[in-house]
Amino acid sequence: MNVTQMTRLRNELRNVHADMSVVKNSLLKIASTGNRAEVLRDKFTGPNAIICVYKDPVSAARILSTFSKEIPQLKVKAGFLGDHAITPEGILKLATLPSREVLLGKFLGTLKGVPQRFVYVLSGNLMKLMMTLNAIKQKKEQN
Repeated sequence: MNVTQMTRLRNELRNVHADMSVVKNSLLKIASTGNRAEVLRDKFTGPNAIICVYKDPVSAARILSTFSKEIPQLKVKAGFLGDHAITPEGILKLATLPSREVLLGKFLGTLKGVPQRFVYVLSGNLMKLMMTLNAIKQKKEQN
């Protein structure tokens, strides 16, 4: 990648609260020794850049996916999310997910909808009872 492309990628990542650094493989191996990132040690060959995501990993994955299509030299080797290593295919799948805000909105909508539907069902039964009682009352008034 040339400097312009690298700068553009760094700026895009910074906008979604992520940092990218080019790191020496020997330093990566030392830093990954004795922690959960040790499963990625076999990926530390050739030129590498580390992307640290501080908020939404989906947004960063989306940017990587877009840039890897535009710039053929950019190859995603692996990722690490929580306690699990992620393959390049997993990172590209992560890019297709909706953002965190959209998922939270859908979840809250579901939570909000359940009590509303429950109240509607209960009120429907009460309405039927009231209509039945009114019909009985009208029938008695006619007799």
